[in-house]
Amino acid sequence: MKKIKLKKNIKKLLVIAIILLTLGTFATIKAIDIYKQKQYEKTYEYKLITLGYDKVDALDIIDKYQTKEIDYILNNAVSNVYLDLINEPYFIYDNFYKYIQYHDNKENDVKNIRNTIEIVNTLRDSEYYSLTLKTNIDDEYLMLVNKYYQLDENYVPNNLVTISTQHSWGTLGSQKTIDYVYDAFIEMHNAAKEFGYYLMVSSSYRNYEKQETIYNDYKESRGTKYADSIAARPGYSEHQSGYALDIFEKNNYRQATFHESDVYNWLKDNSYKYGFILRYPSDLEDITGYSFESWHYRYVGKEVAKDVYQKNITFDEYYAYYIK
Repeated sequence: MKKIKLKKNIKKLLVIAIILLTLGTFATIKAIDIYKQKQYEKTYEYKLITLGYDKVDALDIIDKYQTKEIDYILNNAVSNVYLDLINEPYFIYDNFYKYIQYHDNKENDVKNIRNTIEIVNTLRDSEYYSLTLKTNIDDEYLMLVNKYYQLDENYVPNNLVTISTQHSWGTLGSQKTIDYVYDAFIEMHNAAKEFGYYLMVSSSYRNYEKQETIYNDYKESRGTKYADSIAARPGYSEHQSGYALDIFEKNNYRQATFHESDVYNWLKDNSYKYGFILRYPSDLEDITGYSFESWHYRYVGKEVAKDVYQKNITFDEYYAYYIK
């Protein structure tokens, strides 16, 4: 009887042990799960999902933004603007807060996220001539000269050559450009002749003093606002760089109607093959700072010209994203 009782007690102890072991294992697993959940709740993924993003978007934000910007996003209401920004092709990380500030300013006429990026990248969130930025002349034919980037008054490009009167209006010596820019123009001129177009240069290199005279004449006759709308201030003109040419056709040189001509269409679609870009396209004044100038071409080299043409962007945008 004692042996049977002992066996029963052992069985009870074994059952109790198994129960306790099972409960302990379950408790351990539960504790691990609770710990894992607590740790997960500390992650950006969890916080972003709690804020309202789905998992895919949350992971996209984590992958593309740094800690400081993710914290900023968490402290501001959920918005697609952060995702839209990071997925735009010309997003510049260092401009993140400028994008947000400009986009959220109700006084700005923001069309879309792309427009915000264009404006901020090209400094158009600042007033014209309000920044004192020096043009990097070491960029040579990729230097940027506009209403923010200024050339020194003593700057004169190297290797200036005279444009012949066969290819320009004015007296011999009055039109000059950089030697390899002239070579590129001649190449383009010869190509255009095959289509019956005779390209001519109406304006080329202008030194600081000449630009100053042009600008001041407008200013004195009709005021600063008008002068700024029609001409660059001295030091801010691309013509001083030596890389800008105003190009017309020998029998078609009226600014008002040149954009309606076949030769303009040819230049617009072929000039990149020779290293030139249409510098001030239509409807992009907010980016370039200038109204449409169908005659103003800028030499940037064949590789960059092709890139600008194919991407359908302005040189201001290209410079901000690829050069600066």
